[in-house]
Amino acid sequence: MKTIAIGVLVLLAVAASACRKMKVEVDRPQFGGDPERALVAATAARDVARVQSLLRSGADPNRMVRHEGLNRSAWELALTELGPKRPELVPIIQAMLKAGAKTESAWGESVSRGITRQYTREPIGLVMLHPDARVVRALMEAGLDPRAAQTALVMAVEHEEAEIVHILVEAGVDVNCHPPGNTPLVAAVEARNFELMTYLEDHGAREKP
Repeated sequence: MKTIAIGVLVLLAVAASACRKMKVEVDRPQFGGDPERALVAATAARDVARVQSLLRSGADPNRMVRHEGLNRSAWELALTELGPKRPELVPIIQAMLKAGAKTESAWGESVSRGITRQYTREPIGLVMLHPDARVVRALMEAGLDPRAAQTALVMAVEHEEAEIVHILVEAGVDVNCHPPGNTPLVAAVEARNFELMTYLEDHGAREKP
């Protein structure tokens, strides 16, 4: 019994040591100062050169500041405003990613029913509201976990965004993933897109993953 007790104590000590060494990263909103205020203003103005200059000077695109009555990060603002009529935001987003913008979260704030709430949104989800292959590629190259882009792959297939489908698959997104809704192959079948069906099957997609 004494030997067993000593063994248990040793195991507990090892476990405790391992726990102390583990780094649990919790994503919490952070707030900035004057550099971030200038960065948000430059982003809102879609001033590419000014944004790039502020990022080189150390402004953090992930930090929130007060903008038009709400706390917004430049990162979330750029992603939310992205669209075909705002091409300047593509190089802004690319520059922010190179400067350390988070690939899996973007902090902002909104008002609903008179209540102000802070929230974090997935950058890839925001991008897919107005799909842009250049931004999707930049996110994947910046290290976005392929598992976080599974819904984006299905959306890209559904909207027949072939270039984005290729980018995501080649970046390692599972062609047999099954987020809520369709699999990529089923989405291609429903879209009656033979080229995407063939591409997905050539990369391992099966009718029943």
